[in-house]
Amino acid sequence: MSYRIEDVLESAQEGAPAPRTDTDAIIAGARRIQARRRWAAVGGAGGAAVVAVAVVVGLTGGVPRASSPGTPTAASPSAAPSKAAEPKTYTQPKKLEFSIGESRTGRFHLGPVRSVSYGYQEVPVYRDGNTMETDGVPYPFPDGMIFLYRPGAYDIKQFGVPELERDKFGPPKDITISGRPGIERTLSYTVPDLTDMRAKLRNNPRMKPNDPSIKTLSRTKTAVAWKYDGEAWATFVPWTTREELSRDETLKIVEALNPQQAVEPIRAPYTFGWLPVGWRPIAAEQNAAGTSEFLSTVKLDRKVPTGGELSLSFDNYPFGGELRIFHGKPKDGNAPAQGKNVTCTDVNGYCRMTIDSEHFAEFQKVGPGLSMDDVRHILRELTFTTLADQSTWKPLS
Repeated sequence: MSYRIEDVLESAQEGAPAPRTDTDAIIAGARRIQARRRWAAVGGAGGAAVVAVAVVVGLTGGVPRASSPGTPTAASPSAAPSKAAEPKTYTQPKKLEFSIGESRTGRFHLGPVRSVSYGYQEVPVYRDGNTMETDGVPYPFPDGMIFLYRPGAYDIKQFGVPELERDKFGPPKDITISGRPGIERTLSYTVPDLTDMRAKLRNNPRMKPNDPSIKTLSRTKTAVAWKYDGEAWATFVPWTTREELSRDETLKIVEALNPQQAVEPIRAPYTFGWLPVGWRPIAAEQNAAGTSEFLSTVKLDRKVPTGGELSLSFDNYPFGGELRIFHGKPKDGNAPAQGKNVTCTDVNGYCRMTIDSEHFAEFQKVGPGLSMDDVRHILRELTFTTLADQSTWKPLS
């Protein structure tokens, strides 16, 4: 299946602002694509673009993120527990590093690791042939993300309650994954009937794509959490897409995780020539070539998050500044003026810099920690590697 996000964004632009959803890949891409398209008109990309809930509902049906159901102490036995297996040995990163390699099971490809923080490693699960188009370029679209949390970073009370009322988790059941104790819960949800939605939109173009009169289809998937390394938890909550994903496929996916003994640092296509005193990378994303329009994202702050912040998704991870590198060309309306390589909208704390004919950077500051002069200084002191050759990228650890 292939989604074209520009079409959905345009169809949803009349919709009301949505509460936060957690479809990390869709939301992150949609927000920035819409920002680039609207930037000249609204006077700044950073926080100006609003993603309507119809964007997620129309594409995939949305993705819940679990939050505080209470400790599942009364877990009942699973009707079909996974086959016993020897526990795998994991190496825990100490910095912005990862220790999970790529692997495959059936039609699913796991990895490479997409993002790391001081709380987790994030492994995308791709289904063969499933893509989302951005500006006419198809990129693989994940079925969900496996989070491998560092010891103490994840509270199991977070596992099993969706943020959207239409999505429901079943009771917890005990399960064994890769020889380790875990929990499974059934995730039930609905997605719009696209045939009915398109017919109604043709008759009433101003109808919101999430209008309650649109028929829905029911879906069921399996979410799992398990102690993959001592007291360290891992989770896989499949995204609530319209594609089917059986319980058996879910268990095979998580059993296919491939731990590496050696840790590797997450990398970026540049080195920092200057950062304010005390500022440093606190989380980073490195997308493999051909998997996303944005190649690299680095979140900066003075302090490393602690407590519950450590388990927040990458897009919600707290930061004072975010530097993102795109593959592609800025839209005409937001490209830096001729003869300049940096342009900013100070009111929104946002700057864009042209790197070369195929790459550009965006920097978004949040809060008062950085001044706009700081942002410009950071951008102008960057020394870039060969952006198209990730073997030249520099470690962030």
